[in-house]
Amino acid sequence: MKTSNYFTYSGHGRISVSRSVPRFTAPGYKIFRALAPGKWLYERQYKYDQQAYRERYFSEILAPLDSQATYDALCALAAPYEPVLLCWEDLTKPDEWCHRRMIAEWFEDALGIHVPEVVPVPATRERQLEIMDGL
Repeated sequence: MKTSNYFTYSGHGRISVSRSVPRFTAPGYKIFRALAPGKWLYERQYKYDQQAYRERYFSEILAPLDSQATYDALCALAAPYEPVLLCWEDLTKPDEWCHRRMIAEWFEDALGIHVPEVVPVPATRERQLEIMDGL
């Protein structure tokens, strides 16, 4: 299992864990609403305060779930591919944070597994030319 955002990862196994999805992303992802934050995520106290958000997300969203059953459900949903949990935030930006990494932390702590973030790889000059030729 890995995590990423809608704009970085477009491969197989994509699963949305956000309240909404971007209009213009590659089709083919699944949706797992049980891990989406509550409507409270738009409230100022949670939008800008990571600790307040974290406390509420862990207590209201993650605590009622069984970590192993949730992990198994995500794997089944992505099968035959590895699940890649997606939400909006670009973690390459300074001071950015998101709930997908809280989910990763939850799985890591509860199940003893490593859930890395998919890191965008800058395109090589050759790949940039391939992309441009395809346009």
